[in-house]
Amino acid sequence: MKPKYILALTAILLSVSFSQAQNSGFMGKRIVFNMEATFLPAWLKPNFANNPKYHYQWYSFNYTLSPNIECIAWKMGTAGLVYHYFTTKYDYPRNTNGNYIIGNDPTDIDSELETLKSHGFGIFYKQYLGSRAYAPMGSYLKLQFDGFFYKRPNDNLDRTMVNDRLFALKIEFGQDFLFFNILRLSTGVSLGVPFGGFDTMFDEENYFFDNTGINVVERYAKGRIASHYWLGFNVGIGVIPF
Repeated sequence: MKPKYILALTAILLSVSFSQAQNSGFMGKRIVFNMEATFLPAWLKPNFANNPKYHYQWYSFNYTLSPNIECIAWKMGTAGLVYHYFTTKYDYPRNTNGNYIIGNDPTDIDSELETLKSHGFGIFYKQYLGSRAYAPMGSYLKLQFDGFFYKRPNDNLDRTMVNDRLFALKIEFGQDFLFFNILRLSTGVSLGVPFGGFDTMFDEENYFFDNTGINVVERYAKGRIASHYWLGFNVGIGVIPF
């Protein structure tokens, strides 16, 4: 998606959120500041740890930090902007004189281990559900559009770092709990659909046999973000100051 379309979508979202002159919010308050963390399984991939003994384990995970600002748009819905940061690692097959050396399983593959640090942004709308729900508390369904921006080597032979990006869409179901009319705790689970990265998202071992193009690093970097994004367990804490 081109930047001008992203800016236009953001402007529309903010216009809808802040143009509700009749909306009194919650007890006269309309803004929520949140800090959220999303924990994601990394069973088939390396994770953020520098120690390789924590890679490819059943308990391996990654996390994303996502501070955000949320506006109460009406009594049953909120909208907001979010910033993302995460760091992880990804494997891609080593290219030695044009040949790829394949092992018997992912831990035996002759590969390069690259660190990936990504910054990103998102816009979201949260719809509260049920007769007892009232923004900003209760059960909710959230739709979110995200973009991730990172650096990776240009290809196997050219180690020059270049900028890359991947956009994605996710849906989240969760629960917001309100305390003292100012403090909010959130829990949820999300499923995401990245716009790319599927070819190396899960079946990376078999893909090694066919992946001999110069864009091998690009494919594996996108695949790592895709596998990082598709499932998430979310927790958050927020305050409603005004």
